[in-house]
Amino acid sequence: MKYILTGTSGFVGKEILAQALSNPLITSLLILSRRPLPNISSLDPRIKVIVLENFLSYPDALKSEFTGVKAVLWALGGSNTNPTPKGKCDEVEVQYPLTLARALIEASKTSAEHVCHVVKIRFLLISGTFSVRDQEKPLWLLKEGRKARGLAETRLLELAEKSGNFEAVVIKCGYVLKKDNVVPELLVGFSKQAIRVDELAAAMVELAVMGSGSKTIRNAELRSLGKRLLKEQMERDK
Repeated sequence: MKYILTGTSGFVGKEILAQALSNPLITSLLILSRRPLPNISSLDPRIKVIVLENFLSYPDALKSEFTGVKAVLWALGGSNTNPTPKGKCDEVEVQYPLTLARALIEASKTSAEHVCHVVKIRFLLISGTFSVRDQEKPLWLLKEGRKARGLAETRLLELAEKSGNFEAVVIKCGYVLKKDNVVPELLVGFSKQAIRVDELAAAMVELAVMGSGSKTIRNAELRSLGKRLLKEQMERDK
């Protein structure tokens, strides 16, 4: 099946790519990027990098590439530690993922005219534990980014309600640590607001491939799933 990944040059996106390439059920991977990624393109024959100058516009020629897409792993945007520049939050955090979602829905409708069975599109949006959907709620810290990500969650979930062929899954991860971070496992678990990047990536790929049954996946569930999957991988590799 075909999958779309964004943000592969970022900390989380790189790890998601590694996990995606280890999954044999992913037979095609479209990577949307602002610039060519020769090092990534050569990693695996399943990869196709699509250079997109404007994440607010998807021409018809590009939409034809979306035929058969099963899921999107959206890892593009800011975070609490690396926020989106002021004044760009709405565009990057809200409009970028929404524009792709609408393009995918439109492409799936075109496909439905020619085939009997159309794959339901699953859109996994990395947001954050501290994102806020209530746009009127007063906030003291990082309010622009937190509200923008909360608005993106709301808009994607609304889009899913209106479309029978689109599913939105909000990934409410906590503070993302390096996989070899020296923070003791006990403290990471005790905080309940942290997750190692390989745990997050493994969980996201599994949810993209197998589905979730839930519209919002929180940090504790992501950690539990990711830890189990990584343990199973280690046992298989022995």
